Amino acid sequence: MAFEKFEGPWNEVEWLGCRDLFCGERLILDLFEYLQSGPDEDIRIGSETISGAHTIGLIVGSRIWRLTFERPFAVRACDHNLKLKRQTTNNFPGRSYFSERSEWIDEFIFDQRLAFFAPTHYIFNLIDNFIEIIGDSSPTVEEITKGVRVDES
Repeated sequence: MAFEKFEGPWNEVEWLGCRDLFCGERLILDLFEYLQSGPDEDIRIGSETISGAHTIGLIVGSRIWRLTFERPFAVRACDHNLKLKRQTTNNFPGRSYFSERSEWIDEFIFDQRLAFFAPTHYIFNLIDNFIEIIGDSSPTVEEITKGVRVDES
């Protein structure tokens, strides 16, 4: 069951994270670009010194993308240390993939009466974890405009 690359504006981002995930009638997933958030420094590990190390994080210059799945069926997060079911490695090409046939879809019983729902399995390979979603059709994708958020209270 092959996964295809799910193209998006985040494809060339080196480190990708999830800022927010909301699930209800819709599933909203905010992905963001980790950028360098601290100065380069030397780090000593044992007897070895590594130069040019720095912290990364969500900063003002980070790009943020909001993906909205109109008809989510299931969502789960999986730590990178856990293997995806029946996968020998978690090395997928790119940051996001999809398939209309997967082991996870096969765990559910989608019979002919659900002809209005065509399940698609999405995987987002993030820096901290994998987020997997079974949804119907492609999500809408928008870039979040940055701005100062003012508290109304």
